[in-house]
Amino acid sequence: MKWSRTFEALACQQQLYPLDKALISRNAGAWTVYSTQACQTELDRYSRMLWGLGVRKGDRVLMVPNLATHQWLFLDLAVQQLGAISVPCHVTNQAEQFQAILHETEATLCFFPTSASFQTFLPPSSQTSNLQIVLLEKDQPDSIGLEELLAKADQLSLDLEEVKSQVQDTDLACIIYTSGTSGQPKGVMLSHANIVSNIKAALSILPLQPGKKSLSFLPFSHIFERTTIYAYLASGTSLYLTEDRDHLLSAFRQVRPHYFTAVPRILERMYDQVLEFQAKQAWWMRRIIQWALKLGINYREHAKVRPMYWFQKQFARMLVFNRFRGISGGKVEAIYTGAAYLRPEIGRIFAAAGVKVREGYGMTETAPVITMNQFSPGLNRFGTVGIPIPGVEIRIDQPDESGEGEIIVRGPNVMQGYYKRPEETAEILSEEGWLRTGDVGKFVHRRFLKITDRKKDIFKTSSGKYIAPMALENHFMQSHYIEQIMVVGFQQAYVAALIRPNFELVHLWCLDEGIHWTSPQYMVHNIKVRQKIEDEIELLNQTLPNHEKLRDFHLFHDEWTVEGGHLTYTMKLIRNKIAEEFAKPIKEMFEK
Repeated sequence: MKWSRTFEALACQQQLYPLDKALISRNAGAWTVYSTQACQTELDRYSRMLWGLGVRKGDRVLMVPNLATHQWLFLDLAVQQLGAISVPCHVTNQAEQFQAILHETEATLCFFPTSASFQTFLPPSSQTSNLQIVLLEKDQPDSIGLEELLAKADQLSLDLEEVKSQVQDTDLACIIYTSGTSGQPKGVMLSHANIVSNIKAALSILPLQPGKKSLSFLPFSHIFERTTIYAYLASGTSLYLTEDRDHLLSAFRQVRPHYFTAVPRILERMYDQVLEFQAKQAWWMRRIIQWALKLGINYREHAKVRPMYWFQKQFARMLVFNRFRGISGGKVEAIYTGAAYLRPEIGRIFAAAGVKVREGYGMTETAPVITMNQFSPGLNRFGTVGIPIPGVEIRIDQPDESGEGEIIVRGPNVMQGYYKRPEETAEILSEEGWLRTGDVGKFVHRRFLKITDRKKDIFKTSSGKYIAPMALENHFMQSHYIEQIMVVGFQQAYVAALIRPNFELVHLWCLDEGIHWTSPQYMVHNIKVRQKIEDEIELLNQTLPNHEKLRDFHLFHDEWTVEGGHLTYTMKLIRNKIAEEFAKPIKEMFEK
C-alpha cells in the first residue's frame, strides 16, 4: 500500500497485516486489547471528538503525555487526521517553558493527564480565558474529561474521509519543541512527508515481522519513540504500551517482547544488575561470571566461528548471558538504541547473549533517524552509530587531518524549519537543504559514522590543547564504578571531572572490603571510596595523552536528572547549569 501521511500507518496495517491484537495498552493495572479495525474505529471517534471541539486544519493542539498510552496515541493521530498540528510537550518542561510554547503556538486546546499536571504548568495566575483544558483522567468535578467528550462525539456526524482527503503530505504533522542545552524552546516543524519518509527508510532495514510483539516505554513526547510507534503500526507488529515506567520489569515478564527501543542507560542498568548479582556470589561463581563477561566483551559478531569459541559461548549463555535475556522477557530479538552513547562492550555482551543491539543516530530536526547500524552481515560496527539510512546524505564539513568535522545532513526527513524562528532556521539549514547538526564526527571503517563530540562543547586548556569532553566522559564511563561524569577544564592547566559513583556497586565493594557503609552523601567523602575511584581513573588514564588525563575529580551524590535541570530530554548534559551549580568544587579543583 502507498501511504504518505502519518495516520495512514493504521490503514497500511489493516490492508497488509490485520491483527486481532494490534494494540495492547495497560491502563489501571489491566491490559486492554484493540484489533486493527478497533484501532481505526477509535481513531475516527477521537477525530470526531476533536472536530466537535472546533479543531480544524492548521490548528495547533497541545498535549502533555508521558509514556505512550492508547489515549495519547489515538489523540495524536486523530489531530493529524484532521490536518491539525500535534504539539507534544514534555512532562519535564518548566512551567515558563510550557507557557512560552502556548504563547508562540497560539493554541486554544490542550490535553493534560490530570488536574495536578495542569496546575503545575498553568498555575491560576497564568491561566488564559481562551484556552480549553481537557483531562485524560477527570479528577475534579468542574473539569472536562476525555471520556465524556468521546461519548458526545458518538452522536456527531462527520464526513471524515472528505476531511482526510484535504490533508497533504507536505502539511505539518507536528511541532516538537526541543530545548537543547540552552533551555530555550524551539519548535521543530515536521511534515507528514518528513516523518513517513523516515519510517519507510527505517522499515527497509529493520527486521520487524508482522504479529511479533513490540513494547514501548520511552516518553511519547520524543520524536524517537513517536516515529518508532508509527513504524510498529505500519509493520504489523503487536504494539504493547505500558502506562508506568515503574511497571517495566513486570511488563517485560508479561509481554515477553521481540523488539523495543531503549536509551543506553536502560541497557547499562541491565548490565549493572548482572554485576550486582556477581558481587553477591561465592568466589568460584564470581570467576565464572567474570570469565563470561570477558568473553562477551571480546565478542566479534562476524568473526570466523571456531568450535572451541562456539562451545564457550554456549556455556556462557547458559550460566550468565541468559540473565540479560531473562531481564527483558526471554524472547527479545532486537533492541534499537539512540539519544546517547552506547558503550561498545555492552553491545558486544548483549550480542554474545544472542540479543542484537543496534545503535543509531538522529535528532528531532531529522524526524529523527540519520544513521543506523543494520542487521545484515557486515553492516554493524560497535562504537559507531552506523551508516546513513536510505535517502539520507551525510557530509563532514571542513574536516581536519583526521577526517573529523561537523556533521551536516540532507534528505527528505529534514525539518521544515523552526516555528516562527526564520533567523535561527537560516543559521543551521542552508538553501540547498543541508542541516548543520552541531555534532562533530568522522567516518571510520570507510562508511560508518562515529560521533566524537558536540561542536559547542569542545574547549581549550590554557596550554592551547583542544579537549572533546564527551569523548573523554565516554572513555571514563568504561569503569563500572562511575555512573555520571562531566569533564571540566576550560582555560585551565589540566583536565578534571565531576563524578557520581555507581553507588550500588560501590556499596557491594564496601561490603566485600569490610568498609562501613552509611549513605551516598557521606560515602563520597570516605577516603577509601575516593581511593577506589582514583584507582579506576588511573587505570583509564594510562591510554590517554597527557593533556587528556584527569588530574583531579570531585565526587557528588545526587543524581543528575532531567527534572533537576541537569539533562536535556535526550539525556545530554546541560553543562552550563551543572558548572554553575558546582562552581565552588570546580574552582577548588584548579586551585590546589
